[in-house]
Amino acid sequence: KKKKKKKKQREEEKKEFYFVIELKDEKKLGLVRMYDFQDDSFCWGSWLIKEDAPKTTAIESALQKNEHGFYRLGFEQSHFDGRKGNDKVIAFHQRFGAKIVDEDKLDYFFNFEKSDYEIIKEKYKRYL
Repeated sequence: KKKKKKKKQREEEKKEFYFVIELKDEKKLGLVRMYDFQDDSFCWGSWLIKEDAPKTTAIESALQKNEHGFYRLGFEQSHFDGRKGNDKVIAFHQRFGAKIVDEDKLDYFFNFEKSDYEIIKEKYKRYL
C-alpha cells in the first residue's frame, strides 16, 4: 500500500508516469513507465507487453509514449537502456531511430531525439 501511495505522489508531482497499454475494448496488454526526467530528456522503461498481444502493440505503445513525452510534456529527447542479448528489443529501438550512445557489461544505453521521432512518426503514422 505504501508503494502505491508513493507512486501516486510521484505522478501528481509529474516526476513519473505509468501507462497501461490496452485495446479500445479496454483489454489490458501491457505497461510502460516514464521517469528520470532531466532538463530536456525523459527516460522510459518497464515496457511489458503480453505475449498474445497484437503484433502492432509495440509500435503503437512506442508511438503513444513518444507523443506524450515530446508533445504533452515538452521534452526534446529520451534516454533509456536495453539489456544486451535481448536482440529483438535492441533491433526494434534501432529501427525506430534510437542510437546507442554507451554500454556497460549488461546494457546498451540509447538516446532518441525528438527530430528522429518526427521522421519515424511519418513512417508509422497509420498506427497513431
